[in-house]
Amino acid sequence: MLSQFLEQRYSRLFPGLTEDMLTRALPQALRVNTLRITEDELVARLEERGFVLEEIPWVKHGYFIREAPFSPGATPEYLLGYYYLQDPASMYACEALEPRANELVLDAAAAPGGKTTYIAQLMRNQGCVVAIEVNRQRIKALRASVTRMGVENTIAIRMDAREVAKLGLRFDRALLDAPCTGTGTAHKAREALTKDEKDLEVLLPLQRALINAIYEVLRPGGVLVYSTCSLLPEENELLVQEVLENRDARLLKIRHGSPALRKPYGMPLDKQIKKARRFYPWEHHSQGFFVAKIQKL
Repeated sequence: MLSQFLEQRYSRLFPGLTEDMLTRALPQALRVNTLRITEDELVARLEERGFVLEEIPWVKHGYFIREAPFSPGATPEYLLGYYYLQDPASMYACEALEPRANELVLDAAAAPGGKTTYIAQLMRNQGCVVAIEVNRQRIKALRASVTRMGVENTIAIRMDAREVAKLGLRFDRALLDAPCTGTGTAHKAREALTKDEKDLEVLLPLQRALINAIYEVLRPGGVLVYSTCSLLPEENELLVQEVLENRDARLLKIRHGSPALRKPYGMPLDKQIKKARRFYPWEHHSQGFFVAKIQKL
């Protein structure tokens, strides 16, 4: 059941939204790892095993799993790193970053490794990805993902991303999939329905500190993709608005998704905010997600 806090906000942000729209099951999705196998070969192998796959039109290497004779995480192909089970919007955040083969790229909250390994895949295992994770246990999962997926251009470092300047590096691009309330994940985590003001009070200072620290280590002209699995503007549009007000920055256009909220709670925001994108469970068959592409000028 929705908390009073979320019910009040959602009624203003998304008129007509029901709890069922937030919690209905979503199809699993996979990303083909072209570092290890071609899409055609993987699809053929999984279809021989009885899987029914549907290509996702707005991501490059993604497929919805429409039917599965057994767990998609229990195939030889999965164990060999031929694919990664990943939400489509999470895949798209990496594509919006547009990492290039000769660049130095930061993944600032990297575990368990879905985005890190996709960034490396898009870079064709060239250049360098610095993957930061503060949690000792979660970095083990990150390193396991990097190994399983055949990634060779990535360095995994256990540290607090708020202290990234200590590395003494200047990055061409950075991805910050920030810790958040997770209000877009109610389809798999019902506690997402119970979030309230206290959760925001804890998370907003952390999100603000992370985005500022990572912005500082971008080279001029560098790009930061900021994303969350939250539906709340406080963690999304309003935070990006702060960056535009306080930094010499601009938003770059993102191709797919629904436009960001221009007037959340009736508050008019910078006209650039429309370039950010949202993904909704009831519209895109993905978790609720926000993606903004910020360029340092």
